[in-house]
Amino acid sequence: MLLQLPGLFSLLAAANALQYPLQKAGPLITHDIDQFINAELSRWNSSGLSVAVVRRDTTEPGAWNIEFGSYGIAQVDGAPVTPDTLFAIASNSKLFLSLSVGLLIKNESLAVARGERLRWDTKIKSVIPEWGLMDEEMERGVMIQDMLSHRTGIPRHDSSGFARKGGVSEMISTLRFLRPSAALREQHQYNNLMYETLSHLPPTLLNQSFESYIAEHLFAPLGMDASTYSVAEAEARGTLAHGFQWDMQDWLVGVNGTRTATVPYFQRPGEEKIWAGAGGVLTSARDLSTWVAMLLNNGRHPYTNETVVPEDVVEHVAFGVSVARGKAAFPELSPTVYGCGQDRYSYRGHEIIEHAGSNPGFKTQVARFPHGNLGIVVLSNDESGSHIIQSVKWKIADHVLGLAPIDWANRYGAQLADKIRKNQAVTPRPSSPVPPSAPFSAMEGTFAHGAYPALRPCFVPARPAPRSAACTALLSTPAVQRILGAPAPARDAAPTLIAAFKSFFATHMRLTHFSGNIFNASLIWANGDARAAEGFPAGGDVVVGLDERYVAEWVGGGGEGEDGWAFSGDFWGKDGDVRPLEGGARDTAEVWFGRVGAD
Repeated sequence: MLLQLPGLFSLLAAANALQYPLQKAGPLITHDIDQFINAELSRWNSSGLSVAVVRRDTTEPGAWNIEFGSYGIAQVDGAPVTPDTLFAIASNSKLFLSLSVGLLIKNESLAVARGERLRWDTKIKSVIPEWGLMDEEMERGVMIQDMLSHRTGIPRHDSSGFARKGGVSEMISTLRFLRPSAALREQHQYNNLMYETLSHLPPTLLNQSFESYIAEHLFAPLGMDASTYSVAEAEARGTLAHGFQWDMQDWLVGVNGTRTATVPYFQRPGEEKIWAGAGGVLTSARDLSTWVAMLLNNGRHPYTNETVVPEDVVEHVAFGVSVARGKAAFPELSPTVYGCGQDRYSYRGHEIIEHAGSNPGFKTQVARFPHGNLGIVVLSNDESGSHIIQSVKWKIADHVLGLAPIDWANRYGAQLADKIRKNQAVTPRPSSPVPPSAPFSAMEGTFAHGAYPALRPCFVPARPAPRSAACTALLSTPAVQRILGAPAPARDAAPTLIAAFKSFFATHMRLTHFSGNIFNASLIWANGDARAAEGFPAGGDVVVGLDERYVAEWVGGGGEGEDGWAFSGDFWGKDGDVRPLEGGARDTAEVWFGRVGAD
């Protein structure tokens, strides 16, 4: 379904006392684009898409052409997508955080109260008392700019993020236990935890929550009334899209899975606070159309022309600081630099500033061409929607900028097929695997890391056997029963351990024996237990992440402080080439979990 202006936008203007002028200058979303989007959703069996296209009319101050396209379903009951459907925009939330830092830097009252102005090059250690890193030189040297531009030397370590009683403050205090993978400013390495740390600036400096600071200084001045960080608020409105994921998908064994709605939302009320700065905004295409127009208008409200964000702050956060991609993926693109929550590169000679977002069940793209006065918002409630939102973005850009069309849809389709082939090109388990150095039951217990959730693996016996009460309870949960029932012929005979492991994007960890002390590790997200706890009927749950991506090595040293699990295979989530770790299993572990307590 295609919703075009001026009709829809005129209703919005009327609701705002007709103070926003509009000039229509030809369709931004054509019938051809409309057909293309519907064909792509059908081709990939995708759920829904919400599109906003914004273009400033330079012939008349304050005049904007805005169109919305709404496609497919927003919720499992068939409710359609509309311009007001709420989507989790994930890492497109980072720009809100970046601009909040800029507003704090421009805050004269805060500068007087501190006795000095906050700056982009302020050392974070001088501002946030909880701050600390494993490397003391890095700890002292990291600036706010380094955190915003992903050049601290710390890889993602996403699985160390989870809802804690002490909130973001407690999370920051655990950063000292995370192993770095590069030197300070040596390598661009995307890191959500740095954005979470910076979300603690308003509480630290102003005794105000980050969420209320954004609402006061960005949502409210722009009239983004639908935008929120609160899952409870979004769910109460009834307009929050259901994110669709591919239940039981495992490309390693050729299983595509079944498209299933993630109900309820993957974070429950209260859990979202740890994630707010990096990826917590829930908003609509309508609200984001105003957001993008403000950015195109250099920080001024697109209709009143009043300053919302100082122009130099908008310019600073878009300025490239680190090299995110040193080589272009396609001939029409340039290498990419990263500013503060934004990529910047060239598309067929046109400069583009954008960011993507990915939360379980959602993929988003918010882009603008500053010299073309063009903004494009594409929101998907499908976990596999990355290639769709990209091809839609380019389809619209080619049309509006008057460029010859490129078949991006098939390019991204081929890229996806290549990715699947590479994921399936793994070394098979030996036909006669070497037994590990200890019984599988001896690998149970509690293993701790200073920042990650505790790891308590339970051995899955081939036949009923005496178990600890904790393992008996874990193995009987709906989620674990489904995980253990996953179709995986190559693993049928492999001894398996499984653990509850609650982090940003995981609820469980599965360890399947490969050979010797080496195990294949999967970080799995399943919502069966959450659904059962909230009274949802049986069935309809989701299990994702079954493909084995990581390596775990059992290290048996004889008890507390010696036994443990050494994780590698990019478990820490690095970007680019980093220095190899040297030594034994514990020395080369990206993340080490050591036994706590006696066997």
